[in-house]
Amino acid sequence: MVKRRIVKITFSVVLIALAVVMVLPIIFTVLCSIGIDFNEEITFSLEGYIDFFVWKPLYLKAYLRSVLIAGAAMFGTLLVSIPAAYIFAKVPFRGRNFLFYIYIIVMMMPFQVTLLPQYIVSRYLNIYDTLYAMILPGIFAPFSVFLLTQITKSVPGEFLEAVRLDTSNIFVVLTKIVVPIIRPGIVCAAVLVFTDQWNLVAEPIVLMETIENYPLAVLLSSSATLNLLGFAATVVFMLLPILLFGFFEDEITEGLGEYRLK
Repeated sequence: MVKRRIVKITFSVVLIALAVVMVLPIIFTVLCSIGIDFNEEITFSLEGYIDFFVWKPLYLKAYLRSVLIAGAAMFGTLLVSIPAAYIFAKVPFRGRNFLFYIYIIVMMMPFQVTLLPQYIVSRYLNIYDTLYAMILPGIFAPFSVFLLTQITKSVPGEFLEAVRLDTSNIFVVLTKIVVPIIRPGIVCAAVLVFTDQWNLVAEPIVLMETIENYPLAVLLSSSATLNLLGFAATVVFMLLPILLFGFFEDEITEGLGEYRLK
């Protein structure tokens, strides 16, 4: 009994220590963003945030571009992934498994492998150095199709058959049955896709060459951001993904839980 209690206490201490280590960089960034420097006299200043939102709009414009890129990719990938997942999960056709394996193979490839084809395609379509060069690859990324396919398999077949007796319209089937049942998975996929696009750095550098088109993640990767403005921009950059994960925590947990069952 005593040994078990010691193990539990030790495990709790280790978890707390790891949590503190994970949170310390965030706390340090927040403190630096308000002008607190422990090497000198402790001060307080909101100059970095004022510059970010008012006087130096470069970072604010980059932030809005990040929102546009990640948001457009998120909504676009849902429009593509939901019907694709339904077809892979519920519509039998020749070559379905082979095509799905191709999705898995592409999903498992390092992004460096697909970056060159993206560059070539963006040049061919004349969208190089535009926001479309970032949005289109995000829309057709295979991960959300894979995730939603696994979750859509849990939709009871009798529900689908009941709807098909009334209509053969796939849009009605999706909106009446599939989407409501797999809603946690859709929210989970949306948040994960948004966060993935939000944090991209290498892709914008390759697919864009004008600094005015860069998202905020690229600007923050420069060492020139180690000032009040840079730290303030970093704090603002972190807030949106944290809020999304906090607000949709239940849906994300449920969606990933359904995925693990498959």
